[in-house]
Amino acid sequence: MVLDQLGVPAHERNRFAAIAAVYAPLILVTVFICIRMVPEKRTGPGRHPNSRFAGWFKEITPILRNQPFLILLTAYTISAVGSNLPATLILYYVEYVLESRMAGVFLFLYFLTGIVCLPAWIRLSRIIEKKWAWITAMLINTGAFFGVFFLGPGDSAIYGVLVVISGIGFGAGLALPSSIQADVIDYDEMITGQRREGRFIGLWSVARKLAAALGVGTALYILGSTGYSPNISQGPQVIWALRILYALVPCICNALAIFILFFYPISRAAHENIRQTIRNRS
Repeated sequence: MVLDQLGVPAHERNRFAAIAAVYAPLILVTVFICIRMVPEKRTGPGRHPNSRFAGWFKEITPILRNQPFLILLTAYTISAVGSNLPATLILYYVEYVLESRMAGVFLFLYFLTGIVCLPAWIRLSRIIEKKWAWITAMLINTGAFFGVFFLGPGDSAIYGVLVVISGIGFGAGLALPSSIQADVIDYDEMITGQRREGRFIGLWSVARKLAAALGVGTALYILGSTGYSPNISQGPQVIWALRILYALVPCICNALAIFILFFYPISRAAHENIRQTIRNRS
């Protein structure tokens, strides 16, 4: 490994610090180059530099008034915070709670099941509608993770079954939220007469990254505050923190997301009416 050749100590903290020391300046330099090299689109000869923020605020305000989008975005963000916790902590949970070395196998099962089940979720969404298909997927995922909360050393086989079950729900999360977002964009076009996919997708990307940052940052901070130290046997506080963060918190996040989604108003029939209105206008 390059870090070994450079003489960086094997401790995890030192290795991550070395990686950060390399990547942080690279990010700053590349962002600066992007800002300098990519031309700014001008909207008119009288454009003032201070109008950039005002223009951005003017564009984003109508989107934030879009009630179906706000409902969808809130549910998705809360659900994504929950899903980022197990993605971050699975290696810790498997090693210290289950006392197993099969984390790689479990990850493979999870992603394989999600990909295999994806077409089935797309077909189901055409039968019972996208919202209800996504809610069904989150219920399956929640049931699996609730079971994971009660596992301990030697329960690797049961955990493998629950991983497959949660992977079934994971498949829906790959496609259904973004597909529902497309319906919201159509609704916005019907109301405003404008097609503004870029702004919706931009806010969606910000929410996804915010959820990842909150999930990862919060999980690692709490784990560290309970006394976690790598590569040693963990105390009961760390084990309980792993169980709660890995299994129980995602269940709570899914429950909140499901509750919020009940208020999402655009059904298949409503969406068809939206599309018909847009077609008639053109």
